[in-house]
Amino acid sequence: MFKRLPLALFSALLLSVLGGLAWWAGVLYPPIELNGVLTRALGTPEMFRIIHSIFGVGQDGKNIAFVGTTLLWLALTVALGFLPVLLAAPLLGLGLLFLVPWPVALGYGVVYALIRLALTPFKTNSSRATLASTSLSRAGRRNALVTLGGVGVALLGAGITRGSRTGAVDLTLPSAPGKLPTGFTPVKDFFYVSKNLEILDPKIKAANWTLEVNGEVQRPQSFTLEELRALPSQTVDLTLACISNPVGGPLLGLGRWTGVSFAEILKRVGLTANAKWIVWHAADGYTESLPLSEAASLELLLAYEQNGAPLTPKHGFPLRILIPGRYGMKQPRWLTRIEFAAEDRAGYWVTRGWSKTAFVELTSRIDSPLENSPVVKAAQPIQIEGIAFGGLLPITKVEVSTDGGQNWLEAQLEKPVSKYAWTLWSLLWTPEAGSHELKVRSYSSEKVQKEQEEDALPEGATGYHHFIVNAS
Repeated sequence: MFKRLPLALFSALLLSVLGGLAWWAGVLYPPIELNGVLTRALGTPEMFRIIHSIFGVGQDGKNIAFVGTTLLWLALTVALGFLPVLLAAPLLGLGLLFLVPWPVALGYGVVYALIRLALTPFKTNSSRATLASTSLSRAGRRNALVTLGGVGVALLGAGITRGSRTGAVDLTLPSAPGKLPTGFTPVKDFFYVSKNLEILDPKIKAANWTLEVNGEVQRPQSFTLEELRALPSQTVDLTLACISNPVGGPLLGLGRWTGVSFAEILKRVGLTANAKWIVWHAADGYTESLPLSEAASLELLLAYEQNGAPLTPKHGFPLRILIPGRYGMKQPRWLTRIEFAAEDRAGYWVTRGWSKTAFVELTSRIDSPLENSPVVKAAQPIQIEGIAFGGLLPITKVEVSTDGGQNWLEAQLEKPVSKYAWTLWSLLWTPEAGSHELKVRSYSSEKVQKEQEEDALPEGATGYHHFIVNAS
C-alpha cells in the first residue's frame, strides 16, 4: 500500500498545480469552491461566534478555513491515488459535481486520468506482456505526457492573457494628497474585512471595467471610470464601521471619500414606476440592496478615491458605494452593476442571518490609555481619549467612569469634521495608586448608548467599552 504513496501524492500535487493554472485562466477551482461553502458556514450565527471567539475579528478565521480546505483537498486527492485509475477518475468527477458545473468536473476527471496514466510505471515482464502491448503502454504514457504538457502551456498562456486584461490597477495616481486633519485613518491602517481571502479579492484593471446601470430604468447606461471621474464630484468625510466589530474593537475608521453623487446617476438614467429597490452587484459576486425610498434621504456616494488617492484594490478599486448611517456590509466594494428592481433581493450576509437594515449602533471607545498596556503613573495627570460614533445620530455627550460605572464624568468633545464622522473626546484625569476600571458611554440628545452587552450578530455589538488600568 505504502509503495503507492509517492505516486498518489505526486498525482494530487500535479492536479492541484494544473487546477491552479486553470483558476488563473478563469476556470472554477474546486478547493476555492469548497472554501466558499465553508465560508458560508462561517458567516452563520453559530459558526461566527465560535470562530471569532477563537481567532478574533478580521480575516484570521477565513485564512484558517482556507488552509484547512486545502489540506482536505490534498488528502482526498491523495486517497484517490490508492484506487485504480478507472475507479478514481470517475469518482473525482462525480464528487466535484457538488461544487462545480459538470464540464469542469468532467475536465478534472479526464486530467486526473491522464496524470495517472503518465505517472504509472508499466511492466515489461516478457512472460506477461508482449512487445506490442509494452510499446502501446509507452505510447499511451508518452501521449498523456504530451497532452498534459499542452494543457499546462495553454492554461499558462490563458492566465497571462487574462491577467493582462484584469489583473492590475492601471490608473495614473494624482499628486500626493494633502495632509488630513487629526482623527482621520490612514489608508494603510484602515480596517479590512472581506467575505473572500485577500488573494481572491477582485484585482480590476480600470481600462476594462465599466459600471452597468440597468433594470427598471428608462435609459440603461454604462460608465467607464474615466467617465465617472469626469462627472461633477463630491467629497464626504465619513466614518465606516463593520457590523462584526466588537465593542471597543478596531473595525471602524474615518476617511475622506471622493466620488460621484448617486443622485447624479439617477438623473442620467431615469427610473420607471416599478423601481422600488436598488441592488448593488460586485465583481466578487457580493450583492446588497437598499429601498429606493430610503436612498432619497441619504447622501449616497459612488466613491473612487479615499483620502485623496484612488481606492486601493483591498478597499474597493475602482468603485464602491458609501451609505451614511449603515454598517459596511450594506456598502459593497468593487461595484460592477447597479440594478433597479421592483422587488428586494436579500444580500449576501442577510441570507446568512445578519441584519437586513444594518443601522449603525451608538458606540464609543477608549483609545488612550491602551487596553492592552493598561499601566499608568499614579498622581500624574493623563488624558483619557477616544472616539464616539452614532452613524446618522450626532454625538452630544460622552461620559467616562474611572470606578466601573459608580460615578461618571463628562468628557470634552471636539467638533466632528462632518455630520457623518466620528467625534473625538478627551478627559483629564489624575489617577490615585491602585486599580481603576475605565468605562465610557455616549449620548445623542436623550438617546444613550445601550449598556446591555450583545454580540455583533445580527444587528451589531452593543455595550460599554471598559477595562482595568493600574496606577503605580
